[in-house]
Amino acid sequence: MKTLIKFLIVCAMFGLVVACAPQPPAPPAATAAPTANPAIDAWLKSAELGKYAPAKQDWAAIEAAAKKEGKVLVYANSSRIADAKKAFEKKYPGITLEGFDLGSEDSVLKIKEEQKAGAFTGDVLFSSSAAGDVVAEMLPKQMIWNFVPDTVDAVYPKEFKDPLLVSRMGVRVLAYNSELNKACPVSNWWELTEPTWKGKIFIEDPLADASTMGIFANIIAHPKELAAAYKDKYGKDPTLDADTPDAGWLWLKMFAKNKPMPQPGGDEVTTAIGSKGMKEAGVGFISYSKYRNVVSGKIVLEPCKGLKPVMGLQTQTYLAIANRAPHPNAAKLFINFITSQEGFAPWNVIGDYNPRTDLDSPKGAIPYAELGKVVWTVDEVVASKTLGKVRDFYAINVLK
Repeated sequence: MKTLIKFLIVCAMFGLVVACAPQPPAPPAATAAPTANPAIDAWLKSAELGKYAPAKQDWAAIEAAAKKEGKVLVYANSSRIADAKKAFEKKYPGITLEGFDLGSEDSVLKIKEEQKAGAFTGDVLFSSSAAGDVVAEMLPKQMIWNFVPDTVDAVYPKEFKDPLLVSRMGVRVLAYNSELNKACPVSNWWELTEPTWKGKIFIEDPLADASTMGIFANIIAHPKELAAAYKDKYGKDPTLDADTPDAGWLWLKMFAKNKPMPQPGGDEVTTAIGSKGMKEAGVGFISYSKYRNVVSGKIVLEPCKGLKPVMGLQTQTYLAIANRAPHPNAAKLFINFITSQEGFAPWNVIGDYNPRTDLDSPKGAIPYAELGKVVWTVDEVVASKTLGKVRDFYAINVLK
């Protein structure tokens, strides 16, 4: 009953209709570009952003202006913003970094709600979003502005600075308790739909976490690969249902019916499956960067590297300046710092990848050049087009 009530609340928030199972998703209607706003234009001119961005950045002038502004407010999806704060303030005395570890959903929501209310408080969005909010919604609606430091222009591939600057890439993987298992007990995603794993798969609650639902939207965008994995496992093609037009939708339906265990966050997932001394443990989808807690001896987890059709999905964490940010120069300085080798240090761990071509992956990590062979990359546009239907479809089946 609690799950049903929670689902109904989520449905009301998003205006969902779940009276019947959804059909294959149709593309959304095109939306008009935002109307020019004189206040935004004046701010852009003052901040030297957008069409007013100079061809060459004067970092001495930016730093001097940032010190006059005195601080920078950053909404982040990482607890490691606390480490960045210490390093940033040491490098730039006189500028206070107010870093808020809000998580992906709340970082995005905070910027949206502030701007709807006309309260332009935050300076930097430092967050990922597999749900399509950042690239597919916030950027075209001018809630955020792209800023690429010229210090990284030559070492950043185009796809990581256009349409929005990427600070790092992460990977969502299926993981298992390595204290209880010598190897991953799952070799194929379709096994997660079998009775053996019913109620034993731990995930961040997709009905509360849009990024997790965005991951699902991207998984089902690979029906051919999922169909091939099914045939590899069972020796035959999957039998589709009336409401599953392809193997992607079929996998999601069967996965949802297997009652995955929703958790409030990623830390709770890792604790549920990777705590030391457990007598039994399931498997769970985690951020691969949590492996730093394995290295430090806090948990006992390993990723399922040989999983078919892929070991996981690659996500992107973005850096952007909030529209009409009150401290735009300090925001520029922060972004320049985080994209430097020094500023990236807290995230230079197994499971996180730096877009810079002049830096190597951390020791023990899968080299980034090989990562693309074993993961799918999250496409925010795909998620934005199908998220509502995927949410409806998942909710119907998980509650049956």
